[in-house]
Amino acid sequence: MSVVLTPIRIMDAAKIKDTHLLSAVTDDVPSFIRGVLGDPHKRYFLATDEDDPEKALLGLFGLENISKQHHRADIVMILSESEENASPRLSAALDRLIRLAFFEMEIHRLSVLIRVDDLKAEKMVLDCHLVQEAVLEDVLYQDGRYHDAGLFFMLDSDYPDYSVGFVPFRKGVLAVRGDNETVESTKFYGYGTRIEETLERNIAIRTGIADTDGVLKEAGSPEYKEEMNMSFPKEVQRCMQELYEYFGKRRTVFSIHAVPLFGSEFQKRVWEKVSKIPYGVTISYEDVALELTGGDKASARNLTRAVGAACRDNPLPVLIPCHRVIGKDGRLVGFSGGLEYKEFLLNHEMFGIHIADTGERKSL
Repeated sequence: MSVVLTPIRIMDAAKIKDTHLLSAVTDDVPSFIRGVLGDPHKRYFLATDEDDPEKALLGLFGLENISKQHHRADIVMILSESEENASPRLSAALDRLIRLAFFEMEIHRLSVLIRVDDLKAEKMVLDCHLVQEAVLEDVLYQDGRYHDAGLFFMLDSDYPDYSVGFVPFRKGVLAVRGDNETVESTKFYGYGTRIEETLERNIAIRTGIADTDGVLKEAGSPEYKEEMNMSFPKEVQRCMQELYEYFGKRRTVFSIHAVPLFGSEFQKRVWEKVSKIPYGVTISYEDVALELTGGDKASARNLTRAVGAACRDNPLPVLIPCHRVIGKDGRLVGFSGGLEYKEFLLNHEMFGIHIADTGERKSL
């Protein structure tokens, strides 16, 4: 679904007026837009379908009462009358707004009021997994009278198609972040440390593996086993399962297609080379540089520090095994997760007995 949201601009006034989107709200569209642009507690977007040759407006989707202090906002939807019922395009537009609010603006709670007789809007919010919290009497004033409305809400930690799962192991936990198609990042956290990333912290608190301040509970806490049984986006779930097997000595190769979404072309070339290093094998940064330069030793020496920097910036530690790249003198340097985790991973791979997968999940 190629629905896009574009921030509203003054130059959109004529188009909005022609489609009568705001006819029930105001006759002065330019003033409405200026009011939105001048209010830090509001953000509005035009929703269009890129596959539509006419680029007709599906509606206006906005956030109001944005509170940075409480990390909350209210959803506002002004829908085109030409869009019959609750079309998948409208649901896709609402989903885009929810993702933007949660994962770019770091909003924790979204709410929306839907008139009890507005079946189209109600189906949209239910399709997007919002939950009805209450029915409020006479809360909306429209068409010259008051209307009852359902109050629907969602927390960022409840969003089903993009989330974070936590895989515990002996030295800490590995946070796996992504959606149904892609694992976006993996990140190490030590037991007893506070999670600084907002989404990770909110999910860890809600799942019980962290206290109310976002500090991870100690190793062996029963909440870690309960979190293992939760539902996560498909690719995140698959990655977590394979990491459990890896830390349990039952897996040496990952089937996850680890392609970082961000990074320079040079970084991506380094990560691609590193991804081919076999389990339990180490090579030096200069070895990686030699491969990148086609065996040119002089160029490789000049590139070694840049290779180390790319390894430190690896967004997918373990999946892209930068821990297998070491200094030419054998020193452990340049690991994004921290040298204590690099040492643990190398010892984990090089020593001990690898257990054949029996289908049982071992205690980590």
